[in-house]
Amino acid sequence: MAKITPLLLLLSLAIGAAAPAHAADAKGFNPLKLDGHVVKWGAPRLGVPARVTYAFARGPLDNTSARNCRAMDSLERVARESRLDLADIRGEAVAAFRLWEEASGISFQEVGSVGEANIVIGSQSSPRGYAFTNVQHARQVTGLPGVAAGSDRGLGKAGSASDVTSEKRAAGGPRVSRITQSAICLNPAHRWKIGFDGDLGVYDLRYTFAHEIGHAIGLDHYVRRQSIMHFRYGETFQTLQPGDIEGVQWLYGRPG
Repeated sequence: MAKITPLLLLLSLAIGAAAPAHAADAKGFNPLKLDGHVVKWGAPRLGVPARVTYAFARGPLDNTSARNCRAMDSLERVARESRLDLADIRGEAVAAFRLWEEASGISFQEVGSVGEANIVIGSQSSPRGYAFTNVQHARQVTGLPGVAAGSDRGLGKAGSASDVTSEKRAAGGPRVSRITQSAICLNPAHRWKIGFDGDLGVYDLRYTFAHEIGHAIGLDHYVRRQSIMHFRYGETFQTLQPGDIEGVQWLYGRPG
């Protein structure tokens, strides 16, 4: 099995999940914080654009340090079990990336090799839950080699990381750390669909991918108003909501 870099945080989208313990951000979004650091791709400064690559797993991937997405494979089983075309599933992921790209200064490019990708997408080899995201970040540890301590928020445990960089913006401002890798994995044992039909027991792929990509680029669950990043699945909207847009622009700036 191919190896992937250890990943530090695991987040899920699930019906009936408990609300996050932390308070919702007053601006209408929650930035993802690891070890007290806001995390984002690219330069560790808020409002700065970033270019992120992604790839679809084409075979087994093994990450023994992770609690979820520990073993991943291609999306072929998701396609087979849900009777969907693999190309259509990938197309829904691409469309979900586009939602975030069109709303902010982050841009995405698909690459052919998972070894070159910042975000890896696949199916769970040991199915559980619905969908999960792992996020690895890097932070400065004075006087020590590159070691990043993760946080356990009830969904996953910490691992180790290298290539450490972080920055404190200004006095009283948030500490910002660079994301180094993310992974998104779907449970192939659940049925998936394309489009809304009112059945909340079968998740729409584009909505799910958009939610998990939000985690992968630095946004946490939001619970106060309707949002792609709300912790519950719903079928009342198909695009990013004001809080989602505000959050991604806070991290990466406006489009263009």
